[in-house]
Amino acid sequence: MSEHDIIMQGESDFPETKEMLQDLRSKKIVFLCHCILNSNSKVLERARYGGIYKEVLDVLEEYDVGVVQLPCPEHLYFGPNRYWGGKNVYDSAGYRRFCREQASFMADYISNYQAMNYQIISILGCDGSPTCGVNFTNHYHNGGGRPKALNREVIDGKGIFMEELEREIKDRGLKMPDMYGLGMDLASKSMEQIFAEFREYITTQIAASE
Repeated sequence: MSEHDIIMQGESDFPETKEMLQDLRSKKIVFLCHCILNSNSKVLERARYGGIYKEVLDVLEEYDVGVVQLPCPEHLYFGPNRYWGGKNVYDSAGYRRFCREQASFMADYISNYQAMNYQIISILGCDGSPTCGVNFTNHYHNGGGRPKALNREVIDGKGIFMEELEREIKDRGLKMPDMYGLGMDLASKSMEQIFAEFREYITTQIAASE
């Protein structure tokens, strides 16, 4: 048999039912910061769960929301053997350019989905992060990391990657999705509080989209 021989023609011989022919996708999507699905990307000594923050996924599954995992620019740029640092430490020309490159790939996804009328429910970042903070990032007066004593402030503002992602989306003239920061890097918030606030946020966002 040559590579051009027809092995099946006409109707599929699979036993398709009406239900099998229905496309059940919700067309609702969130873009989720990398570490929520993979705590192994976190800086050393700062992972608050073993692997996946399952409770977040449970809420998204409850509302049939698909997930696109954002990259972790810190892990890609600095590697896994790193301690924490502040936005003021990371904010170099090279790292910001790298974040913009990663943001460009994510904006491609957003552009493709929006062109087909998918709803981008939210971009979910990690508040307190120098890279993926949405409402809060951090500033270390003495650089951050071990072994010296730390002098850290949590300040208003986005992390570097979230700034570059927002800029990339707006520069393309795309509709800017809502952004939300899960408080994973805020020591003042318990996991229970983080999850309760997230559930309330997603419930409100879903209701507004319907």
